Amino acid sequence: MRRILAAVVGAAMLAGTTLASAEVVKVGIIAEFSGPFAVWGTQFRQAIEAFQKVNGKTIDGHEVQFVYRDVGGADPAKSRALAEELILRERVKFIGGFALTPNALAVAEIITEAKIPTVIFNAATSIITRKSPYYVRTSMTVQQYIDPLPTWAATEGKMKSAYVLVSDYAPGHDAEEIFINNFEKAGGKIVGKARIPLNVTDFAPYIERAGGSGAEAVYIFMPAGAPSISIIREFAKRGLKDKGIKLLAGGEVQEVFLPAIGDDVVGTISSMHYTETNTYPENIALRKTLMEMFGANAVPDIGSVGAWDGTKLIYDAIKAHGPRITGDQFVAFAKGRKWDSPRGPIMIDAQERDIVQQVYLRRVEKRDGKLVNIDFFKSGMVRDPWKIANPNAK
Repeated sequence: MRRILAAVVGAAMLAGTTLASAEVVKVGIIAEFSGPFAVWGTQFRQAIEAFQKVNGKTIDGHEVQFVYRDVGGADPAKSRALAEELILRERVKFIGGFALTPNALAVAEIITEAKIPTVIFNAATSIITRKSPYYVRTSMTVQQYIDPLPTWAATEGKMKSAYVLVSDYAPGHDAEEIFINNFEKAGGKIVGKARIPLNVTDFAPYIERAGGSGAEAVYIFMPAGAPSISIIREFAKRGLKDKGIKLLAGGEVQEVFLPAIGDDVVGTISSMHYTETNTYPENIALRKTLMEMFGANAVPDIGSVGAWDGTKLIYDAIKAHGPRITGDQFVAFAKGRKWDSPRGPIMIDAQERDIVQQVYLRRVEKRDGKLVNIDFFKSGMVRDPWKIANPNAK
């Protein structure tokens, strides 16, 4: 670890002797560009390229260059190795990306030692930003975007019983906790729950148990992509929808996944910090640019928004402090920062370096022959509930 810090300090001293007026600011992106979660890397990269098309690739004459690395999946060891390579060989000033929590957590010690600010574009476990003072998150936390859903389900939705199915890793545990707590506080009853190992691909036994539990609703939390598509298909295949059981979800039903799921997903209710059909000017610009660059079927997603806003934050910080901005300067700049995002107004919490934002409840509908999410509820600005409930947890 000390060799990383020494190399970074040496590079900074060398840069201090450079007289060139224009410099290159490198941003390393670690994400899944292959494997079952490759959609995340695609969303990150397309959003970054769209942002640069709108805002340019230079800031006051200094080029901002993105360096992409494929971690392939949930691979903490590879994530750590890629971070070391980006810092030592590529001399990046920033790191960004991270679809999955284990990969984000794996680099905490490295970025702290090297003082490299790292912007989380997706990974949503609450504890992440407390693992290093150089983490800043522009996506969401699991408990933040789920927070209003169970309360609404038990009250306005009149669902008095629920079965909870989550993936057995940290974000799934966060989801399970907030859904059960809020649902029971609102008067609902949890009639069963299960944690599904990440390597499971046959969801039939879990769905069958949920369907036979007598629950009026089933809440699911799965890594978005192939696993979430499979479990929602299984929900319909096993007849739960036909029985009138409601399906409650989150990012599993983002618009990018809906065509692969099919019409059986219509009626699914979800909570999320971003809805693709919203009419904020920033969202209209994002969607228009993505379609121009990548075709009519390009769909902005939560990954797109996290990357777009993460890129904006990096751009704004470089604009304020120049190409030789330090990690500490970036973090100080980010704290308390507010701006208008494609998702609506957002802020970086000054204490936690985590995002504060609105949350939307949506229903999947078919409009003009296309499956989309339509908002029917908008919360106020929401901080991460887990951090509020656990002020001293590390």
